Amino acid sequence: MALSVPPAVNYQSPLIAVPTRWDQAPVEGSKIIPCEIDWGTMGGTSNCVSFNLQNNATLNFSQIVALSIDNSACGSDIEFIFPDTSETLSIPAYAPKTICPVFTNQTQFWLSSPNAQSEDITRFSILNSLPPPIAVPTTQEQNTVSINDVIVEPAGSQQLIALGINGTIENIDVFGSMSGTNPWSFAFQLKDGNANVVASGSTQGGGSALFNGTMLNMQDIHVRFQNGLQLVWTETQLTATSNVAVNIYYRTP
Repeated sequence: MALSVPPAVNYQSPLIAVPTRWDQAPVEGSKIIPCEIDWGTMGGTSNCVSFNLQNNATLNFSQIVALSIDNSACGSDIEFIFPDTSETLSIPAYAPKTICPVFTNQTQFWLSSPNAQSEDITRFSILNSLPPPIAVPTTQEQNTVSINDVIVEPAGSQQLIALGINGTIENIDVFGSMSGTNPWSFAFQLKDGNANVVASGSTQGGGSALFNGTMLNMQDIHVRFQNGLQLVWTETQLTATSNVAVNIYYRTP
């Protein structure tokens, strides 16, 4: 079957050919420069770091043709920016190992991570020769919190993830079993140690109506939290046996 081309418009900008360096042997021989970005102390409010290898004091580094990147200790996506070729290289959060060719004729670039938190660290190496590209899949390993039979009468709170722990929530499930006198209500929030609300939910009933079901189910999310996580709730006229069960799957950092 012949291919079908959808309606198109002409490309508006000039098509300019520029040299590439990936297949050129560096005059200084194969070299590697290891780098580590502590996002809590580098990048400032913009979370962007500039690199310039021109006139490097320790050794000559004539070209950048590849990057070897370990983002496994960073819960934020990162982006390498090469303005001369208008190329970017995006690496997802927690990616354990990526070796990727880059196309630039300069020895200067920028690294950005707008959503980085103070605990995030990115490690990478700059290469002047091209190794075989690889991309190791991000691990699916997670930490879990599972708390059953949290009594929610009276209003109160329950620590779910200990203070001092920072990370990324990937799945949340809250199941409730409650009843009360007419009318009754229940509302909750999941808040981190910096008072940021991660998720919330509520339900209500009248008379002897019994609620028994899922109150919140969030799958495949990517929400950062800092300094632990707690369940905070309010209620009106619930019976003393009303309770919730909470399951959270998260990663650190």
